[in-house]
Amino acid sequence: MKTKLIVSVLALVAYLSTAFITPSTQKAISGTYEGTEEFNYVFTVEVKGEKQTMKFQYVSEEVLENYDLDTDEYIGEDFKITYQTSIEVVEDEEGNEEEIEVLTITDLMLNQ
Repeated sequence: MKTKLIVSVLALVAYLSTAFITPSTQKAISGTYEGTEEFNYVFTVEVKGEKQTMKFQYVSEEVLENYDLDTDEYIGEDFKITYQTSIEVVEDEEGNEEEIEVLTITDLMLNQ
């Protein structure tokens, strides 16, 4: 009887611990680096024939080891950007919780 109870509790804990993790998805796109703006890394990309601005909130340590995006060296360069999206819960000025989409660059390759 104790074994069934322990297994049930462990299964419940495992389920609850994964229920609060937001899934992330990997995507890739090509874009031109425009620099930083308000702590975001900004790229101009083309989506369905239209130029758009994409702002990435985070960059992996591996990418920053290869490309120092905080300098002007790569502004105007074309990259293949691999990134993931996730959802973060933040509080606004009034204390209300809000879900926002966060973009993280996981890989960056300079187009030749």
